[in-house]
Amino acid sequence: MGTFEIGVILPGIAVQQRDRIDLREAARHAEDAGLDGVWHGDHLAIGNPTLDAPIALATAAAATTRIRIGTSVFIPAIRPIAWAAKQIATLQHVSGNRLILGIGSGGSSAQWAAAGVPYAERGRRTDTALDLLPRLLAGEQTRLRDEPGEPTVELAPPAPMPPVWVGNASAAAIRRAARVGDGWFPSLIS
Repeated sequence: MGTFEIGVILPGIAVQQRDRIDLREAARHAEDAGLDGVWHGDHLAIGNPTLDAPIALATAAAATTRIRIGTSVFIPAIRPIAWAAKQIATLQHVSGNRLILGIGSGGSSAQWAAAGVPYAERGRRTDTALDLLPRLLAGEQTRLRDEPGEPTVELAPPAPMPPVWVGNASAAAIRRAARVGDGWFPSLIS
C-alpha cells in the first residue's frame, strides 16, 4: 500500500464559538498534530451561519506552512466562472500551491436562487467550469462562452491547476470524476 493521508473539516462557526477556537488555531493544531489536510465547505445560504470557503481557506493557509487546504466542495457554477478561477488562483498563490480543489454542483435550490443561478443549470455550469478552469488558471486567453464575438478573458497571475476531487455520488458526478478528476470526494455519503 502507498501512503495514507488524513485531513479534517475545519470547525464551523457554532463549534468555533462553543470551543473558543478560530480557524487559525484549528488549522495550526491540525498541522502540529501531523495531519495532511484541512478542509472547508462552500455554502452561500443554507440556513446556518457559514464562512466563505475561499476566505476561510486563505486564513488557514496563512496560519500554516505544510498542511494542504481543500474545498469540501467548492461550487464554481454558482459564481461567474472568471471570478471562481480568480478565487482558486488566489488560494493557490497564498497557500504556496497547497490547494486540493474539491468541486461539486450541490446545495439546495434555495442556495442557487440566492446566487441568482437557475438550479436546473447546475450540471451544465459545473461541466463548463471544469472545462474552462485549467486554461483560466494558466493565464491563457479564454473565451467564456462559445458565441461569435465573445471577448476573451486573461487572468493574472497564472497559477498551477490544483488537483481536482469531484464531489457527490450521483452518476453525473462519478462521470465527472472519471473524465476530469484527480480524485473523488464522496462527502456525507454512508
